[in-house]
Amino acid sequence: MSNVKKQAVFYPDYAGSKAYRIPSMITTRKGTVIAGIDARIVDQRDNPNQIEIAIRRSEDNGATWNPIQKLVAFAGEGLDGAAAIDSALLEDEITGTLFMLYMHTPGGIGLWASEAGIGFNADGQRKLFDNEGNTYLLSEDGQVQDSKGNIVNYTVDAEGYVFESGEPRGNIYYKKGVDANERLLEARTSFLQVIQSEDDGLTWSEPKELNLMVKEEWMRFIGSGPGTGIQLKHGEKAGRLLFPIYYSNLSGHMSCALIYSDDAGVTWKRGESPNDGRVIDGETLAAETISEEKHMLTESQVIELSTGELCYYLRNHFGLQRTAIAKSSDGGETWGEVTFDETLLDPICQSSVVLYPDQGDGKDRVLFSNPADEKVRIKGTVRLSEDGGKTWPYSKVIEEEHFGYSCLTVLENGDIGVLYERVYDYSDWNNMDIQFGTFTLDWLKS
Repeated sequence: MSNVKKQAVFYPDYAGSKAYRIPSMITTRKGTVIAGIDARIVDQRDNPNQIEIAIRRSEDNGATWNPIQKLVAFAGEGLDGAAAIDSALLEDEITGTLFMLYMHTPGGIGLWASEAGIGFNADGQRKLFDNEGNTYLLSEDGQVQDSKGNIVNYTVDAEGYVFESGEPRGNIYYKKGVDANERLLEARTSFLQVIQSEDDGLTWSEPKELNLMVKEEWMRFIGSGPGTGIQLKHGEKAGRLLFPIYYSNLSGHMSCALIYSDDAGVTWKRGESPNDGRVIDGETLAAETISEEKHMLTESQVIELSTGELCYYLRNHFGLQRTAIAKSSDGGETWGEVTFDETLLDPICQSSVVLYPDQGDGKDRVLFSNPADEKVRIKGTVRLSEDGGKTWPYSKVIEEEHFGYSCLTVLENGDIGVLYERVYDYSDWNNMDIQFGTFTLDWLKS
């Protein structure tokens, strides 16, 4: 423990936010460490809640951190507010572009209340609905059309505020019923969005909608990994960008998959889920139709071995209290059998997995972090495999008490960084900070 240097990077009431959750992190090719986070403005709870996406950057391997940068926020306040939640980070090492994936929901909507649908028409116009359920379409210039294509007297500004002949009429992102003047709302569903940076995380683009590319009308919730994405380095699909996601079907049961881009992030496709074609007790499953909790595969992270094979690490509800794994030989488009790693104890929690850079000795070194307990989120453990995840001979507990979501990265100096949730006072779950710890590979093996 004494060999792990720790500091709180996000903590209650920092920069006007009551709580922080869900760490994401990468080290860029310039050596900058970028730590992503949910800024949960009034309370640590998941959405529905006012949640913003933020980052901090470090240019000295995590020794010091620049001030917080708020990247994405939507209208609404408190537990009625809209959310940008659950970030994942990825760098295109060919172009240097950084991508941050996250999920947006309007006020009053979270995982369980998300309605089915993608929220857009076939031409990419956002659907809006009035109090009678009539459908309208929003153009990029803020003009609104009715279902027959006629321009109406509504306009919507860049922050979602609605105006009728110049008079304020609420906000499309608000919780239904919050504003007495409410006229139009966006679909009450989940939206997968991405932002990108061309300057190592100093500035970021406006959100780009991905639902049209990767969500189906039968999907209710859709969200990111969260944590990190990867770029393939081997084989004919080298250069491909990958982000883990998960989504729910009409019955609310969830499956995971990868979305991928072969054109530097311009367009994205969704691969199959490990649940598609999965056989359990003689039954062949499909993500669209699974109906049992034990079949759910949710938050996930992926690595690419030197052979080009993808290893996909899956949070699951099967009841074995172990992390599940699936493998792909076609860049994440399809998957083999879902198995369970007996070493990777898990209380049903998100985990992190990354590769340690090739040391020239032919070993595929894999780092894995999670709360290594079958029942509760304690015993935050980092493990090391030197055979691509077949065995895990080395491990260290870096946090004995509460250890929630985490994200690993390998720093420019070769040290390992881990960003994780720590509750330091159980009397109030808002008493959670986000710790950044560093240690060496030699210490992990000692």
